[in-house]
Formats: sequence, C-alpha cells, structure tokens
Amino acid sequence: MFSGIVQEFSKKTEVKSKDYGINLSVRVTKKFTKGLKKGDSVAVNGVCLTVKKFNPDTINFDVIHESLKLTNLKSLNPELPLNLERSLKMGDEIGGHLVSGHIHSKGKILDFKKSKETLLKIELPKSIKGYILKKGYVALNGISLTVVNVDSKSFSVSLIPETLENTNLKFLKKGDLLNIEADQQTVAIVETVKKLR
Repeated sequence: MFSGIVQEFSKKTEVKSKDYGINLSVRVTKKFTKGLKKGDSVAVNGVCLTVKKFNPDTINFDVIHESLKLTNLKSLNPELPLNLERSLKMGDEIGGHLVSGHIHSKGKILDFKKSKETLLKIELPKSIKGYILKKGYVALNGISLTVVNVDSKSFSVSLIPETLENTNLKFLKKGDLLNIEADQQTVAIVETVKKLR
C-alpha cells in the first residue's frame, strides 16, 4: 500500500523489450534506495512494481504485458521523470489516501490550466465512471488528489503549487496519458451496493 505522496522523481529511465513485457531500470538518489530490499514494492507513476534488483542509484523492475496494457508505462518517454513512492510501513503517516498501486485505467489530459488556480481536466473512462465522485479521492500517476468536478465524460482536480512542484505533472501537457486509480474504498462500496440491488 502507498499514501499517494510522491517521494521523488526518477532521474533517468531505460526500457528493454522482453517476451513477458519490458525490463525497466530507473535512476534514483541513494537516499531513495536506503533500506530497500529485493522484492520490495515501489509505486512507479502509481503502478505497484516489485524490485527485481538494485544498486544505490538504480532500481530494476520487470513489467508484464497486463500492466503495460492498463498503464502509461507502455509509452514511456525516457526523458520524462516518473513519480516514485516506497511502500508504507506500519506507523507511517498517511498524508494522502490509501493507494494500492493497481491501476484501473488510463485517461487523457483534456485541459491543463496553469494559472492562479491550476485545474487539470481528464477524460473519464467508462470502466471507472461509477467510482469517480465529486469530493472523492483519486490517484493520478500515483498522486493522491481530490475530485473537484465530474460529468459523464470527464473529471477535474485542482492542484496546489506544492503538488505541481514535486510531481511529474509539471512536465505534462494536453493529450498526455495519466494512470488512474479510483479510491479502493469507493470501489468496494459501489460494488457492494450493486450486489444488494
């Protein structure tokens, strides 16, 4: 589990095609790998990946076809930093909301107004339509955010300067794809209610 609070950007990425998907190498700071172990979970753009191997400044992951199909890791730009977060430990502060790292869908950025109040408008995939609610939680590229508005085709989030400064959203533009994870608690409630009808 994660909290949706990005801890750092990747410095550089390398992708190698494999039969099972891709092998992803991510350059990081030595601070990020302190205490890391093989088999640990790391959220990469919100996708929960397992550490295959690492050294103090590089982490290596295997990403299978199913993960590539559901996420924006398939169309990585090696120059674009990735959001990174180590998994939570018992007793850690949850600064955002509980995020599983299991992406529900991808959504295209429809509008990105960077002004006094920065608003990000994202297309709403049909598969998660019932889970995105006004004032509810959503994780975009692993970032815990609150939904400001939602309609039948899109939803919006408002970004504070701190979020823009410390996440890869500041490098993105209209048309780029974001990984979307709906709030798991909302999903559970909605699905339970459906079964009771």
